[in-house]
Amino acid sequence: MAHRDDGSAPTGERRYGRVRRIGITGLSGYLGERLAVAVQQAGHHPVDLGRSNGLDLLDPGSVQDVVMALAPDTVIHAAAAANPGRLEDSFDAVNRVGSAAVATATASIGARLVHVSTDLVLSGRAGPYADDAAADPLGAYGRSKAAAEAEVRRIDPTAAVVRTSIIYGLHRIDRSTAGFLDRLRRGEPLELFTDVVRQPVWVDALAAGLVRLAVELPAVSGTLNLAGDQALDRAAFGRRMLAWWGLERSAFDRVVDGRAAPTFPAVALDLRLGLDRARALGLACHGVDEVLTRATLNAPPEQPA
Repeated sequence: MAHRDDGSAPTGERRYGRVRRIGITGLSGYLGERLAVAVQQAGHHPVDLGRSNGLDLLDPGSVQDVVMALAPDTVIHAAAAANPGRLEDSFDAVNRVGSAAVATATASIGARLVHVSTDLVLSGRAGPYADDAAADPLGAYGRSKAAAEAEVRRIDPTAAVVRTSIIYGLHRIDRSTAGFLDRLRRGEPLELFTDVVRQPVWVDALAAGLVRLAVELPAVSGTLNLAGDQALDRAAFGRRMLAWWGLERSAFDRVVDGRAAPTFPAVALDLRLGLDRARALGLACHGVDEVLTRATLNAPPEQPA
């Protein structure tokens, strides 16, 4: 079966059944654009549940109207407000209220829902965290995403709620690394934290896993962790990304190690995640070093079958 990345529908039947219409919120975002590719690679048709079709997460009525009109078979809700400059009420309006609207609309047409959450619903004080760890967020963004999880599970107990970590890709530089590069190339110093531990996830593996949950694993519900299987502190991860995106060797002298805890008490420090459910389901959880090594050898890790 031929697959195209131009948004057109694939043709034919795939081995797991009929071609599905998979609705994606946040399709224009860093994760969303790779979700569209993963959907097509799996032999299905991505449906843009976004502003281009009139969806506004701040308006539950528009969410209901768009979902009813486009009638996707399943929905991956990847849109969120994550900009640290936003006010807390903006986080709540987009992340909690908007997610509740998506869950309500999706349930009203009997569609499967996969909701993308974050490890920041956790405090980082009791890691590593199991798949079903109770949310205990520290910051405004984490609180809004924890509230979104609760709303989604209340409205649709059959939904899969996926907690993930820092998302990076090798196809296009992410916003955070781009900012670091700009700062260093202006001759400014950059402090990266050695006491903040995450499990960065390769965007293509995450996208493939979300699509499998949406289509092939409809019985999976509740919270599960889907992240890279390599825990790295932010300094180690940042240096790897800067090197991948071509930072000049001399500029690394301006990258210094620091600690978040003394200055930022609301930062979650240890967000290591247990990956028991993901592994049991056969979802890929490649670590950063494996992804970078294989990419350097032009042999990227295989996607889930």
